[in-house]
Amino acid sequence: MMADLGDVYRDTRREICDLVLALPDDERLRDVPATSGWTIRDVVAHLTGDAVCTVASDFPSAFFAAFGEPEVLGILNEWTAKQVSDRAGRSVEELVAEWDDAAGPVEAMMRGETPWTDAMPMFADRVLVTDLGVHQQDIYGALGIQRGRDGVPVKLGASGYIATMAFRLGAGGLAPLAFDFGTKTSMAGDGEPVATVSASRFEFFRALSGRRNPDQIRAYGWDGDPEPYLRYFYPYGVREGALTE
Repeated sequence: MMADLGDVYRDTRREICDLVLALPDDERLRDVPATSGWTIRDVVAHLTGDAVCTVASDFPSAFFAAFGEPEVLGILNEWTAKQVSDRAGRSVEELVAEWDDAAGPVEAMMRGETPWTDAMPMFADRVLVTDLGVHQQDIYGALGIQRGRDGVPVKLGASGYIATMAFRLGAGGLAPLAFDFGTKTSMAGDGEPVATVSASRFEFFRALSGRRNPDQIRAYGWDGDPEPYLRYFYPYGVREGALTE
C-alpha cells in the first residue's frame, strides 16, 4: 500500500532541510554534479520554488502536456532558472522558512483537503514527490552520502518514469521495454517486450531522471538493442558526462 504522499513529502522535505541547515556555509555552496551549475543552496531554492509556484498556480503546464519532447524543454529550464535567480542571495535559513510557509498548503492539496490549483498537472502529488526525491539524491551525491535508495520517493519515481516512458514509446512506435530490478520486472508498454534492461531500482530512478549518460545506460545488463530506447531515458535532456554515485 502506497504511503500517504502528503506525509512522504513532509518527511522528505524535513530530511533535506535538517541536512542542509546543519551544513557549514562553505558546504552549502558545494557544486552539485547532478545539476550542472547549481550549488546545494540552489537546489534548495528550486525545491522552495516548486512549493511556492504550486500554491501560486504557476506551473509549466505546456512542459508536462508534452513530457519528454525536446521542443518544450526550454519552458521547464526557464521556469526552474527563475526559481533560483529570484532567490539569489538568500540564505539557506531564509529559503527553508519560505519553504515551510508554502509546504502546509501543498501537503493539504496532496491529502485532498484543498483542491489543486488549476495549473497543476495530472498526478501532481507524484510529480512533486518524485522531484523532491530526485533532488534529495542530488544533494546526497554532492556530499558523498548513500541514503534512502530504497525509499518511497525512489520507488514512486522509478515507477512513474517507467509509466511515462510507456506512453512515449507508444507514441514513437516502439515496442515495449522491460525493466528488470532483480526482484521484479516492470514494463514500459503493453505486450511482449523486444528488449530487457537490468539494473537496480535506484539506478533506473537515476537514469530515468537524466542522472546517467548514454554510455552508463548502455553498460546496464541488456537483452536486446539499447539504442532505440536511449533517448527515452531523458525527459529533461541528454546528459553528456558520466555521473557516479
